[in-house]
Amino acid sequence: MEPKEVEIEFPRGDTFMYGFELVDSKKNPLNLTPEEAEIYFTCKKNENTSEVIFQKKFSTGEIQFVENGVYCLTINSKDTNELKYGTYGYDVTVKSGDFISTCIIGTITITKEFTHKSNE
Repeated sequence: MEPKEVEIEFPRGDTFMYGFELVDSKKNPLNLTPEEAEIYFTCKKNENTSEVIFQKKFSTGEIQFVENGVYCLTINSKDTNELKYGTYGYDVTVKSGDFISTCIIGTITITKEFTHKSNE
C-alpha cells in the first residue's frame, strides 16, 4: 500500500499538534500499543540525508494513541526554533519485529515568524 501524502505548514518556533490515522490494508484502524510496535515520526532536510532534524517515538510517549486508529504528536517550538525557513521532509513509519511500513510521507513547510525566541 502506498503511503498517504500529507503536507504540513506552520510558523517557525510555534507548537504544532499533528494528528494522524493508521489503518491496515483493509482500512481497519490500527490500535497499537508500544509493546506491539514502534511508531516513528522522522523529520529530515530531504530523503537523501541520514541526518535527523527531529524525531518523535511512540515508545517514549512523544506519539500518543488517542482512539480508534488515531494518534497524536506535538512538534514543540524547540524542534523548529533554529531551522531556516523552508520545506523539510518527514514520514511516519510503523515497525513491528521484521515488519516495517511507511504509512505517511510528506513535507513540513516552516514559514515566517515575527516574534522570535529572543523576543519572548
